[in-house]
Amino acid sequence: MAKNTLLYCATDKEIYDVLMSSRQRISPAVILELAKDRGIFYSSKDSRETLVDSLSLLTHDYNDLNIILDQREHAGRAEKITSVTLNAALTIEDIKEIAKEYIADSPSDEKATAHQKGTDQYVVNVKYSEIDYSKTRLVQRTPKEAGIEFHVEGDKTIVRMPANAKAKEIVSDLKDRLDGRKKADIPTELIEISEFSTAAQRTQFFTSLISSLNGFKLDNVTSVKVEPIKREVDDEELDLEDDQGKDLAKQEALALVRNVALKGESLLASEEYQSLQKKGFFITSIIWRSKQTQVPYPIVEFEAAFEDPGAGKGFKYSVRGALNFSDGEYTKTLRPISTEDRQEFLATIEQTASRIISEIRKTISESESAAVQPLSGTQS
Repeated sequence: MAKNTLLYCATDKEIYDVLMSSRQRISPAVILELAKDRGIFYSSKDSRETLVDSLSLLTHDYNDLNIILDQREHAGRAEKITSVTLNAALTIEDIKEIAKEYIADSPSDEKATAHQKGTDQYVVNVKYSEIDYSKTRLVQRTPKEAGIEFHVEGDKTIVRMPANAKAKEIVSDLKDRLDGRKKADIPTELIEISEFSTAAQRTQFFTSLISSLNGFKLDNVTSVKVEPIKREVDDEELDLEDDQGKDLAKQEALALVRNVALKGESLLASEEYQSLQKKGFFITSIIWRSKQTQVPYPIVEFEAAFEDPGAGKGFKYSVRGALNFSDGEYTKTLRPISTEDRQEFLATIEQTASRIISEIRKTISESESAAVQPLSGTQS
């Protein structure tokens, strides 16, 4: 039996709410243009509220509504990426079979497809709707798409996905199916710094990440975010929740990473670090630009952060774009990056982050061993 087609009629109040809530995307100039397309000319001297009120009272058919909704959609950068490593020898055939199962079992409000990419990659695409009841009714349902990529590398497989709850839910389902197929709980590995309990160790993760990307040389750090280490404080100490104190900490953190990463200064000896350490702040998010060390030498902008900064979990990252070298100078604005280059750069971030975590662990272990040795010698 065919499903009934759902019909929806937007009221003038709902159209008004959509227009008013999209102040940046739907400016007075855009409203005047929308009206002009319908043969109506409003005064450019009218206030935005007056223009919205007038436009929302007009009759809107399906196409008119789509034009407004398309206009309000934020044409921002792609969603950040996260990944999980499956430490087991998997084949493309294994992944293909569990993808078929998922597609067959997917709910009616999802559309899942899958395809092989090259000889060592498999992609599962899931189109779904995200509902946010806090928004006005006309825009509560937002179409989304999650691309789940499986990169088979010998005895491990890296699963790359959008850094959101739905994508993680899909990957969890697929992983459970792989466990069932292999009749074992496949070990997983995440990029996390939850084991690093000091601000120095967590800040070192970011400064090392941006300064040691393979094939790149750090060019500039454009933005950082900081969070305080959770600890008990005396009344006389700085209130870590104070906005002014946090803003100052962000400025000090930005100066810190520039001095350490760009000028090669020692992290622990840095004046900015000493200030941050005293206040209990550490870096949780960073945006930086690095120049590729091979032709055509683009300057690529990266971003890395933790979804749960306090716990050091939920590592997410992205390649935001590139400044290309043309006619003797670099472009002023970021340009899109090819799919092939983007995949390569994301893999570089993953590999570098994993390596740095291993190096910090080794340093901590050596430091603890060195502290124990004198005590052992005394006892003997």
